Amino acid sequence: MRSVEGGTPTPISSGAAENLRYIRDTIEATHTFTSVPGKGCIAMGLAALAAAALESIPAFSAHWLPIWLAAAVASCTAALFFMERKARAEGLSLRRSVAWRFFLTLTPAFVVGGILTVALLETVGRDVIAGIWLLMYGVGLVACGTFSIPVVLIAGLGFMGLGTVTLAAPAAWTIATLALGFGGIHLVLGTIIMRDHGG
Repeated sequence: MRSVEGGTPTPISSGAAENLRYIRDTIEATHTFTSVPGKGCIAMGLAALAAAALESIPAFSAHWLPIWLAAAVASCTAALFFMERKARAEGLSLRRSVAWRFFLTLTPAFVVGGILTVALLETVGRDVIAGIWLLMYGVGLVACGTFSIPVVLIAGLGFMGLGTVTLAAPAAWTIATLALGFGGIHLVLGTIIMRDHGG
């Protein structure tokens, strides 16, 4: 108990809960986002490799866009599922400020990539679209990597480099670069995260 001059005694704990909540939120707002899921990255890599394998079949090559869109949906679903599980195991919530910063930083790159795909689909080659996907995804990961674990930023730089190669390389390399990027880099990223950061 503490006394307030000219008034009745006030419990010390009267504002403690609010103060602790404010301190916790402030620390979390500046905290490194560690809930990137290794298992989710591996699932994304496997989905991408499946998409690349399916597109490489001549009978399905003309359907490359729906194949990769289906892989993207499956990848995002798996990533969110494993991210939620990892966050819960760490006693964190994806609804807190640091998680929202992660999503809000990554989302614009996805949106711009989608807009460019729709706008350029009829006027540029398949390889250009693939290069845009790799570049924009890389940009998103680099931005997220500034407040996430360092390997995320490194992976983003890898995607950007591979996207640049895709734009300069022969069109015949496109499936291979997509498999190497969305498949290979995700598998390596997921393995490193599971080894060093769990889940």
